[in-house]
Amino acid sequence: MSLSADAFEPMSKSDGEAGAALAFVPKQRAILVEWLNSLLPNLSLPMNASDEELREILVDGIVLCQLLNKLKPGCVTEHGGPAQSPESRSENVKRFLATMDQMGLPRFQLSDLEKGSMKMVLECLLTLRAHFMPNARAHHHFGGHSTNQLGSDGSTKWKLLGDCFRSGHGVHKCSSFQHASHSPVMAEPSATTKHHVGHKFHEVFQLKHGRYADLPASKISEMMKSNSLDNAPTQSLLSVVNGILDESIERKNGEIPQRVAGLLRKVVQEIERRISTQGEHLKTQNNLFKAREEKYQSRIRVLEALATGSNQESQVVILALPSVSARPQFLLAANHATLRLADLKESVLLNEQSKVEEKRNVEEQDPVRTIKEQDDFSHEITALKQELEVSRKMHEEHCLQMETEGRGVQQELEKKLKEVMNFLAESRNRVKELEALSESKSLGWTKKEHIYQIFTEFQLGALRELRFASQSIKQEIVKTQKSYSEEFNVLGMNVKAMQKAAQSYYAMLAENQKLHNELQELKGNIRVYCRIRPFLPGQREKQSSIEYVGENGELIIVNPAKQGKESRRSFKFNKVYSQAATQAEVFSDTQPLIQSVLDGYNVCIFAYGQTGSGKTYTMTGPDKASEDEWGVNYRALNHLFQTSQNREHAFSYEISVQMVEIYNEQVRDLLSSDTSQKRYPSLCSQPNGLAVPDATMYPVKATSDVLHLMDVGLKNRAKGSTALNERSSRSHSILSIHARGVDQKTRSSMQSSLHLVDLAGSERVDRSEVTGDRLKEAQHINKSLSALGDVISALAQKSPHIPYRNSKLTQVLQGSLGGNAKTLMFVQLNPEVNSYSETLSTLKFAERASGVELGAAKSSKDGRDVRELMEQVASLKDTIAKKDEEIERLQLLKDLKNVYPGANNDTNSLRPWNPSNADNLQRMTDMSDICVSLGTEADGSVERSPLAEGARRSENIDK
Repeated sequence: MSLSADAFEPMSKSDGEAGAALAFVPKQRAILVEWLNSLLPNLSLPMNASDEELREILVDGIVLCQLLNKLKPGCVTEHGGPAQSPESRSENVKRFLATMDQMGLPRFQLSDLEKGSMKMVLECLLTLRAHFMPNARAHHHFGGHSTNQLGSDGSTKWKLLGDCFRSGHGVHKCSSFQHASHSPVMAEPSATTKHHVGHKFHEVFQLKHGRYADLPASKISEMMKSNSLDNAPTQSLLSVVNGILDESIERKNGEIPQRVAGLLRKVVQEIERRISTQGEHLKTQNNLFKAREEKYQSRIRVLEALATGSNQESQVVILALPSVSARPQFLLAANHATLRLADLKESVLLNEQSKVEEKRNVEEQDPVRTIKEQDDFSHEITALKQELEVSRKMHEEHCLQMETEGRGVQQELEKKLKEVMNFLAESRNRVKELEALSESKSLGWTKKEHIYQIFTEFQLGALRELRFASQSIKQEIVKTQKSYSEEFNVLGMNVKAMQKAAQSYYAMLAENQKLHNELQELKGNIRVYCRIRPFLPGQREKQSSIEYVGENGELIIVNPAKQGKESRRSFKFNKVYSQAATQAEVFSDTQPLIQSVLDGYNVCIFAYGQTGSGKTYTMTGPDKASEDEWGVNYRALNHLFQTSQNREHAFSYEISVQMVEIYNEQVRDLLSSDTSQKRYPSLCSQPNGLAVPDATMYPVKATSDVLHLMDVGLKNRAKGSTALNERSSRSHSILSIHARGVDQKTRSSMQSSLHLVDLAGSERVDRSEVTGDRLKEAQHINKSLSALGDVISALAQKSPHIPYRNSKLTQVLQGSLGGNAKTLMFVQLNPEVNSYSETLSTLKFAERASGVELGAAKSSKDGRDVRELMEQVASLKDTIAKKDEEIERLQLLKDLKNVYPGANNDTNSLRPWNPSNADNLQRMTDMSDICVSLGTEADGSVERSPLAEGARRSENIDK
């Protein structure tokens, strides 16, 4: 049997696999690679090159440009940029694609070459090969069967027909060819599937050494599986049959083992099945050829009708689109298509008839050749389908382009027509407007004429009425004169009453001020307000040491570490604010003291408590605070300016501001631009209430000026972060507002000061975890607060000696604590349980402060003569203070000589301090305190001081 093994290959069951096999078989890839190596020998591509290898060679575009230059020298230039740059790659590929467009050949997309399927790229290269090698067209369409002249003629015919379709005439779907291409007879398994299955079967059926009779039973059972036999190539099956028959001939007895005989039977059955299947396919193919002949005849008739009607269609197109007649490309394409159809009509008819007869003869003569031609026809149909698809797409694009141009021309004409219609409508409207305007003007003149007539008649009537009105006015004037005289008499009596009331106004104002200050004095000189800080949002501990807050100042705290009565402590103050109290509620009880400042009294408000208890929040408020979040400082200043503006008809005020801080026992000016560490002596004996007279003082006119200065001071204030407080104040801040008022009636003047003190918080070093500079700051803070506690205790016990000199803080606050000022202390409490000890010590300090009796505060209001005398007294006190400092220095040197007899007058030669001299050093410290506390004792007396006489003279002058 001379049939080829390929004739019995199993047919594919799916049209998709058939399309893939027809799209690109390995034989076509090998032909393309061989052609590329022949044109460009330096490529050296392997015959079985993969898609990725071909992509790597072609992606930069250089090989594509070289290929075109080989086929058509000088048609494209390579990009001169770096070979690896993306710009040069895309530029070379774009030039190749542009050349393909100029040649009218199908092309691929740039994305297909970079990362898409290589199918379109390889098809494009095969089309290029077929274009420049006409004899290779059959290879492109039928996988290398170039000797088949029928396939070549069919390809040429349908390519011409595709060109005719591109010209825009006679678009047909060719459904018969599509149906034929998708029939089971024309289908063929994909190259990838055949290769995979054949390779697998070859591995199973390959007999490297020995005979089939020597194969084990497992190997033969694996070979007899239905999947292996069904998918095996026919050539492999025939090789198995030939091998078994050769072995039986070689055997002497000619016997075949049973398992090998079973394998032979299976293989022969599979071959018989395939032969019968191919017979059925041949019958189907004959029927298909008959149907194809009828389709060819119908197509020929269509082409004849197309050729006869092309001229009429061209005329219709030209008449339908007059605007397109100026486009020579369109007319040239239409005429060209008409000529092609006319030339093809006869040649296609003759070729089709001869080919159909030849096919019949060939089918009857050789079935193997028929099967091969069947494969060639399937390839031809696939190629024709692709060409028809390309032609259809090009025709659709051309139609879309023509439709777009037609729509553009139509839109332009419609636009011009609309413009003309609008202009016509506008002209008509304008004519109507002019007619209406002329009519309205004529009506207007008529109305004006009528109005003028009415107006003249009205004026005549008005003149008559004016005559009567003038007579009545004369009578009314006489009556008005009489009534005015009576009203003037009543007004004079009212003015006298108002004059008496104005005379008594100043007396009533003075009485109100006196009663207001007496009321404030009845409440106590040092008032203690207690405020409990709420829990912060980030704190997890919610157990509070505050058990009860009364409305009348009662406060009870509880110690969770103890049980019974010992765990509770009760206190009584002027006012206790709960955790829910607002800034406005806190200031409402402080507001009466602010009014006393404008009445001539010194007022001091300070906050005391441990670090992180909310002192700065109460006095100042948070950073960038809104008006509702303002602290006591901002609200006090706002109220001060409002009150001064309300009294401006009776008093004129001049207000100035100072702001200092006590940092590490050094007084620093927060408003000074000088950053040097200048020392400021604190003198509390100034008549104008200046505690630090050398500090910078700024006059202010409104609350905004003070707020600006406070912001400057707060930025310059020393702050730091500790374990207990993220923005802990590391210094004592003192904001002093000095007011000078003049009575506009009596010209008497008064001076007063408002001191707003934000103390730094006391802290335990073990809890705040401070080190270095922060530890030094904490030590100075605790020392100054301890000195303040000693002063409060001495004042509460009415001790004859008050230790103001122990700290800069007590020296600055001496004027406020010494009896000439109204003092208010805010006690800030931390409700956390672990801060119970600090809370208890703070409340004890506040309890001592609430028991201090400083006597009645004194107003600094005086007349002009008294003011001059006070200035003289201030000058004398300055002189006395300088003398006191000199005497103190000399006394200290004298005491040191007594302690160290061997020391000379040079203080630099003093020996180091010895703990055995602690008693003498304490005695010198007490003496220093006594020397500088002249006129500051609670009862006004001076004890153990060599300057007692000078102090008494000063007091007599003051009185």
